[in-house]
Amino acid sequence: MKLTIAIVLVTLTLFCRPASTEVCPSLLYVLGNLIAGTPSSYEATLEPFSPDEDMKEATSQLKTLIDTLSPKAKDSVLELMMKIIQSPECA
Repeated sequence: MKLTIAIVLVTLTLFCRPASTEVCPSLLYVLGNLIAGTPSSYEATLEPFSPDEDMKEATSQLKTLIDTLSPKAKDSVLELMMKIIQSPECA
């Protein structure tokens, strides 16, 4: 479970590099739905990107793992992601 959170945060920080002026809004929307959305809302956020069946299966498994976290843990992850986005490293 900690690995799942680490993967999400690493992915987010890849988009917070100094050469980038902002985080892709679509990525934030997908990550928000991954952590706080329903399985169907999460799947719907992925559809515009035309994931293949392997991608759909992998992201479905990831969502299932995320959903085992407590609401408090999910809130803490979202709060940390917001701190990262607002940090000088992402400016």
